[in-house]
Amino acid sequence: MACYCRRCFKQSKLVGEKWVSSPLFYWAKGEMTATATGHEAIEVEVEAQLARELPDVDLREVQVVGAATSGTLRVVIDHPDGVDHELCVATTRALERAGLRDRFGIEVSSPGPQPPLRTPEHYRQAIGQRVTLRVVAEGGSRARSVTGTLGSVDDDRIEVTTVDGPEWISTGAIRRARVVGGSES
Repeated sequence: MACYCRRCFKQSKLVGEKWVSSPLFYWAKGEMTATATGHEAIEVEVEAQLARELPDVDLREVQVVGAATSGTLRVVIDHPDGVDHELCVATTRALERAGLRDRFGIEVSSPGPQPPLRTPEHYRQAIGQRVTLRVVAEGGSRARSVTGTLGSVDDDRIEVTTVDGPEWISTGAIRRARVVGGSES
């Protein structure tokens, strides 16, 4: 169970035996309580709800646009049979049942011709294609864009061949990624 109400968001909360101050969110998993930043918590919540209600839906991207407690939740989905209006409606209804409509406006769409990359499987499917990444430097300060051909995917890093040659990038440093063109072969 998660709490994202304005009162809890703005105040410190006692979670288990620890005080957690805003802007951290929390959610209970059995006896244990885990914490995550706002966006990560929402992504986990969306992913869990879709896994429960629509297990064949592939969650490609979750974004919160606008205020963290009253903005728009943008969700990009895919499906082996394609994404149509009925699947977008079913996804929206599933997110409403999770209480997300109480906190956000909800927009659901297909990945289109430039699908986002979020999971290791998404990256593996994009090997050989041109991708663009938003990468944060160590320490999380400045972000940079990297564009090139996705060459290899390991558990914790990917290889992108840019005009300067191959570059290995930690998956933990990638903030956004998407396919931007077809195969480079």
